[in-house]
Formats: sequence, structure tokens, C-alpha cells
Amino acid sequence: MLQKIKQELKLGKTLLQFGFLKATGRALGMIAPLVIAKFFTKELFGSFSLAEMIVFFFTTLLITSAQTPFIVFANQEKIKTGKINKSFSIQCAFLTISIVAFLILNFAFSNTILKFTKIQRNDLFFMSFAFIGIAVKSFFCNLFMALGQRLKNALAELVFGGIIVSLVIALSLAGKLTLQTVFLTYFVSAFVVVAVFIKTINFNLLLPLDFDLGHFKEIFNFTKWLMLGTTAVYFINWGDNLVLRPFVPMGDIGAYNLGYKFFKGITTLTFVVNAYFLPFVSQNIGDSSKVRNYLFNKRPKILLLGLVFIGLLFVAAPFVFKLAYGDIYRDSVVVLRILLIGSVLAFYNSLYGPIIGALKEYKFQQITNVMQILLNVLLNLLLVPKMGIIGAAVATVSAYLCRSITIEFYFRIKLKKLLKI
Repeated sequence: MLQKIKQELKLGKTLLQFGFLKATGRALGMIAPLVIAKFFTKELFGSFSLAEMIVFFFTTLLITSAQTPFIVFANQEKIKTGKINKSFSIQCAFLTISIVAFLILNFAFSNTILKFTKIQRNDLFFMSFAFIGIAVKSFFCNLFMALGQRLKNALAELVFGGIIVSLVIALSLAGKLTLQTVFLTYFVSAFVVVAVFIKTINFNLLLPLDFDLGHFKEIFNFTKWLMLGTTAVYFINWGDNLVLRPFVPMGDIGAYNLGYKFFKGITTLTFVVNAYFLPFVSQNIGDSSKVRNYLFNKRPKILLLGLVFIGLLFVAAPFVFKLAYGDIYRDSVVVLRILLIGSVLAFYNSLYGPIIGALKEYKFQQITNVMQILLNVLLNLLLVPKMGIIGAAVATVSAYLCRSITIEFYFRIKLKKLLKI
């Protein structure tokens, strides 16, 4: 009994350390756009948000979709061989292909992007640096998760976010904060992270590079479904802008996106728990007692903690916006408060993520993603013309509610039987 208590305390301490570092890093990443909004006009912040939307579209499609397959297959490969060189080789190939694809597509659709975002052609060139920086950082952080080094993953995220915020503040104080310099901060921050952490990697686990075609097909089969699903999630997170763009002024788009930045930051933090437990659940998915402990012991406690945090933000939102921005972004407060309801639902959904990922139920996951975005777009088209940015927020929350109901039913009907709990 005493040994069990010690083990539980050790696991709890590790989770708290990981969660604190990861949350702080993600929070710093969220702070950067909030600082940018302070020094940009609402219209320029709207253009920045739309440009950022395009960068993250390609990041989601080409980088994020490969994250979970890499972690799952690398952990399984490590159990079998003691190394992850095959999975690592494939991930290197994905990174290279992704960067080349972005550069080609960014050039091919340059006129469309310029018209949509209302940025200058020189700004478009610097968007490529932002994508490369985010791609390299994601690749590096995912590698630590694949190696089972959760705290290093969180530290790398923390350093990346800290450098971005520091650079943005320094540029704003120097009067040099422009779209171009903002995009460059992502590139510089990523390569500082690489320089700092590369010495901590055990390359014996990664080398020699071994591109195994059979292994590639397995990972790609997983990834192609996630490409569909993560792209759907992207449109859930950013698709409102596509409907808002023809119906509201650029200033309103800036106001909506500022409120959405807080919401997006919270939903991003919910995946800290997902990322932490995914390797553990993947390795112990056949152990019903450990899975039961995660579902019925750890999960409710984590959910309660999240609800307290979201509730405090709901109460504090008007005071925070008034203090930081005056009356410029008053509409953002209403948007945020509506979206915070959706953040509770998103947090609840994310706690099922490790189970769904470990069981490789990626088809169901991506089908629900597609259903959510279709509903979100439909509701946006119905509500935005009448309600403006408030309608976009209501549409987003409604789509998250339908997703929560679907996942809960699927878990009770099928997943519980697979887990034998």
C-alpha cells in the first residue's frame, strides 16, 4: 500500500510539472498575439489574424496530422527494438515534404492570399519563415514525446513561447513591430529551441536512418485519416473567419479574433493532458485496471480543475480587457464569454483523446471532426449575416456541444466493450 501511494505521488508530481511547464509555454504563445493586438489597429490585427490562419492551415494539414501517429508508432517501435529510428526517418521525410509543399503553394496562390488577408506582397514572403519556424518547433517537440521525455517537450514549448513573447515586446518597445518582424519571431524562436535542446537528445535511439516502406505505409495510413480530421479541426478553429470575411468589416474580424485567441489558448491547453497521457495509454491499452484508473479516477479530477480555471476567466474577462485595451475591444468580451462555454466542452472531449488514439479509432475521430465543421459552417452561414461576430461564437459552441454528445455515445456503446471495463 505504501509503495502504491509513493508511486501515485510520483506520477502526480510528474503530471503537475509537465502540465505547469506545458501550460506556461502555451500561455506565452497565446500572450504574443494579445500584445500584438495592443500595438496594431483593429484592421491590421484582422489582417494578421487572417494571415496567421493561412500559416496554421498548412501547419495543421502537413505537420499536426503526423504528430499522433509518430508518437504512437515510435513508442511501439521502442518497446520492440529499443530504438525509434524507423519512425524518426519517416518523420524527417514528412517535415521536408511539408516545407517544400508550403513554399510551392504559398507562391502558387499568392494573389488569392493577398486579396483575402489585405497584406502586402513583402509580408507574404515572410509568412514562409513563420511556417518553417512552427514546423521545426513542432517536429522537435514531438520527438521528445516519442522518446517519452515529457518534461523536455514541455520545456521546449516554454522556451519557444518565452522567446516569441520577449521578441514581440522588444519590437513593440523599439517601434519595429510589423507583420514582417512578427513572422520572423516564429522562425528565430524555433531555431533557438533547436540550438538549446539538441545536445540533450540521445541520437543512438534515432540513428542510423532507416526508411522502411512497410512502416511508412502503416504511419501514412494513420496520418491520412488524421489529415482529414485535423484539417476539419482547423476549420473548426479558423473557419469562422471564412464566413465573417464577406459579411463584417476587417475591424470586427480583429475584435472576434482577439476574443477567440483566449478561447483557442484554453482549448490548446486542454491537449496538454492528451499529450501527457497518450504514450502511457498507448503502452497500457490492454491493461483494463490502468485504463479504468485513468478514466474514472484521474480524468474527473483533471476536469474539475479545468472547470475552476475557466470559471475564473469568465468572471475576470471584462476587467482584463478593460485594463489591457480600454474600450477598443469591448465586443471581444462578449465573444469570449460565449466561447468559454465551448472551451468546457472541448476540455471534456480532449480527455477521451488518449483512449481514442491508443485504440486507433481514427476513422471515428475524423468523421466526428468533419461532422463538427459541417455543422459549424452551416450555423455560421445562418447566424453571421444576422448576428455578426456573436453569431459566429454561438455557432462554434453549438458545434462543440454536438461533438461532445457524439463522443460520449460512442464511448458508451463501443469503446467500453473494446476496453473491457
